[in-house]
Amino acid sequence: MPPSSDLPPPPTSSLGVQLQSAAALASETSVRRRIAEGDAWPSSAGAASQDASSLATRDAPARRAATTSEEVQEERARRLQAQLGLLPREGQSKVRDEAAEAFAVIFEGFLTRAEDGRYMRALGALRSDEPGTVEVDFAHVMAHDERAAAALVENYVRLDAYMARAARRARAKAGGGGAAVAVAVFGLPAPQRIRALRAARIGQLAGVGGTVTRTSEVRPELASGVFACGECGAESAPVAQQFRYTEPAVCDNPLCQNRAAWTLVVARSRFADWQRVRVQEDAGDIPAGSMPRTLDVIVRGDMVERVKPGDRARFTGALVAVPDADPRACDRLAHRLAFVACHAEPAAAADSARPT
Repeated sequence: MPPSSDLPPPPTSSLGVQLQSAAALASETSVRRRIAEGDAWPSSAGAASQDASSLATRDAPARRAATTSEEVQEERARRLQAQLGLLPREGQSKVRDEAAEAFAVIFEGFLTRAEDGRYMRALGALRSDEPGTVEVDFAHVMAHDERAAAALVENYVRLDAYMARAARRARAKAGGGGAAVAVAVFGLPAPQRIRALRAARIGQLAGVGGTVTRTSEVRPELASGVFACGECGAESAPVAQQFRYTEPAVCDNPLCQNRAAWTLVVARSRFADWQRVRVQEDAGDIPAGSMPRTLDVIVRGDMVERVKPGDRARFTGALVAVPDADPRACDRLAHRLAFVACHAEPAAAADSARPT
């Protein structure tokens, strides 16, 4: 009998090789899975710990790639949810303005339940296919809800868009169609002097009066813009324009990352009439030895061409700060005051008796 050292190795079958390979693969897969899951290995498993270390080192690039791919998928899913309106997008308000929404409910109730239905009749008389304007007497708002009227004065710029939405819903109820509605408030009890307007009044509802010295031609102003992405060609939702040219923050296409290349789609954007009116304070408001002050007033929509040079006029709106285009200004901090009017009329018409 030959010695054991001279014995040939035991025969191996293909089935045995496959079983050994499957066991090794299962072991390696288990180790990979446990590494990915971050499980702690017992200290007694010395050989297994060495295998885990070697596998972790060997598999690190693959796991980093997988993590990056997962992050990409999560980002795409987030953007798709944003496109479907399931979560706030960047550039949109992430916090609901509950106070402004509550004011909109009150204001809609005021329009629909006003005495003798004057505002619902005015909304119903608007052309259904065109934006319109409804003129609202501030005294009526005060009589309906004093707290809402006070909030309107203090936070006019903040509440203006919510008033427009409420008026649009009331217009639909009145049968005047679903087009946009601008709310023109008038009849504030104490008009301000131009000289008394200061930065503390920015954004508040105010009335000013004076003599019109100059008016510009009526020009189109971009009110709401639709933009085409410069990379994928997708069109954005309408972007409201307020005091400056505003483009979308990011493309609506969840597979696109464009944030800078945009082209205005003029055919699908909305424009409104715009006019600049130069107003000078009345002679009785000028202190002795002083020069008269002037103020640029911006009127839009149905308020253009309501006053002409030489008229004593009254305007209702809000004071805003705009960048100073004077080349002598040394930095970007310099601004000047302008008045954006929601309502304009000659002083003679303002002083005449109105129906109550």
